Amino acid sequence: MVKCSVVGHVHERIQQVGEGTYGKVYKGRNLITNELVALKKLRLEAEREGFPITSHREIGLLQSFDHENIVGLSEIMLEKNQVFMVFPYMNHDLSGILQQGNIQISLGEKKNIFHQLLKGVEYLHAKRVIHRDIKGSNILINNEGVLKITDFGLARKMKNINEDLVSPNYTNRVITLWYRPPEILLGSTDYSREVDIWGVGCILMELFTRRAIFQGTNEIDQLWKVYDIMGTISTEDWPDAYKLPWFEILRPNYRTEFRFKAKFGALLTPECYNLATSLLQLNPKKRLAAADALKHPYFSEEPRMCPLLFLDTVKGEWHEFEAKQKRKQRQKQQQQQQQQQQQQQQQQQQISNENAAAN
Repeated sequence: MVKCSVVGHVHERIQQVGEGTYGKVYKGRNLITNELVALKKLRLEAEREGFPITSHREIGLLQSFDHENIVGLSEIMLEKNQVFMVFPYMNHDLSGILQQGNIQISLGEKKNIFHQLLKGVEYLHAKRVIHRDIKGSNILINNEGVLKITDFGLARKMKNINEDLVSPNYTNRVITLWYRPPEILLGSTDYSREVDIWGVGCILMELFTRRAIFQGTNEIDQLWKVYDIMGTISTEDWPDAYKLPWFEILRPNYRTEFRFKAKFGALLTPECYNLATSLLQLNPKKRLAAADALKHPYFSEEPRMCPLLFLDTVKGEWHEFEAKQKRKQRQKQQQQQQQQQQQQQQQQQQISNENAAAN
């Protein structure tokens, strides 16, 4: 177990770079070593009974991890009435990189990224931990090309029960909407590691499309987005689907066909297509486990995995939070320009009307 020291007043905050499930994340600097760090500020405002149970659980999990592709907790920092978790600083997250259209990632580099992600997920699942929020902004990459899974605010250890006999009764209010699997959208509370595998499949596709492939606006719309591409659930493929709490309520009155190949097949090699569809099975029991995915022929076909050399061409640091901020700034500037144009048009129209009246 990794021991974490509790210290204060040895770090400075530089700028916000993210927002985790239960707190803001800042780029910081250790004032003694001058080393860059990530500082996750825990939300204590709503806690009347002391330290939040969610943060206690997250810290406990992080202290039990020791893997290259899982973010490591360095220490806990106390500053006045604020608590920070201190992590090694990572220069980018996957969402931030993919949103930069000028960053070109080769097929071998995509394979490397995905292989590292699978290794991290395999490690978690071997330790009976479900992450429950696999998405691009929770996948960090440093300038050395090392990938680390982060944000364990929603993660939890699987209950030590026979799940075939007793429901674990987990909450279904987990996983960011665009990466939420159909069993969660249909109200399941007895899910397992397979919910992470759906998110992993979404990330594989995002490496090629550079955007989430299922972009719903709410839970129902998200389910329809999945059905529109993967087809509606059939009892032949998923016999137990009818047992899900919201299956009947949300049963569509029409059938949609499997359109995944027609929509994305041209982007993928046959082996990559096979891997993607094995991960994105509607029936969670049919999804490929992370350990099996690592053995998939996709990783032995050409082009082979290669170092992330594209990072040498990346200017600056890219996180989803920063990309969103820049996007908001551009939208605000566009709105201001439109308002100025409208005002100018109104002024010109007013002048024209006044001239017409004078004549």
